[in-house]
Amino acid sequence: MRTLVATTLASLLLLACGDNGDMQITLTMTAPESTSSAGPTTNSMSDPGTTQAATTDAQTSAVPTTDELTTSPVTSGPSTDPGTTGSTSVDPSETGSSSGGDDGSLMKTYGAACDTDTDCQALLGPTGKCLKDILGVYALPGGYCSTFCQLPDQQTTYITDAKDCLMMADCVGLMGYFEGCAHACTDNAQCPRAGYECRRMPQISNMGDPSFCLMTEDNMIPP
Repeated sequence: MRTLVATTLASLLLLACGDNGDMQITLTMTAPESTSSAGPTTNSMSDPGTTQAATTDAQTSAVPTTDELTTSPVTSGPSTDPGTTGSTSVDPSETGSSSGGDDGSLMKTYGAACDTDTDCQALLGPTGKCLKDILGVYALPGGYCSTFCQLPDQQTTYITDAKDCLMMADCVGLMGYFEGCAHACTDNAQCPRAGYECRRMPQISNMGDPSFCLMTEDNMIPP
């Protein structure tokens, strides 16, 4: 019986040890297989590639963009065009000035000398008239350019800056008899034409009426 037991144990030992009979080698080879199961945990913690990539992204995001550093400031305020500073010409007829020129004459337009209506139309437009006398009582030497106007009643002998006169001229006369436009004057120097002076309209004016460049008294036509 003892011989059978010993033979059985010897057979088991030979099977366990293999052909070389080295049991230590078999144990040593199986040790790495038991520890290799923890491989995934070790690799996820020690992969330097992943850690390096995260660091690089963080450094890149901190770099400022060049657009913020190169934006040009906006210049405020209007631009000045030197080409627009020149003076502009003004039509004297639009200024409302009654001045006849540098010499102070008020007889450059209204009261200008004329032979026909055409002469006055060149100065006063299509309604210009060349007057030769006033109601056949006073002659107007050399002709007198004017335009007709309208007074509201026979008590009114003048209207300053009348709407139907040009260049801020006044309407002067007597309703139903004579009504014409002329510039009011204050001095004979403003009426330089021969045979004219600064005076009120004779016979039909009222005290306090303005004076105009009109014929002198010696131009009264004899009856």
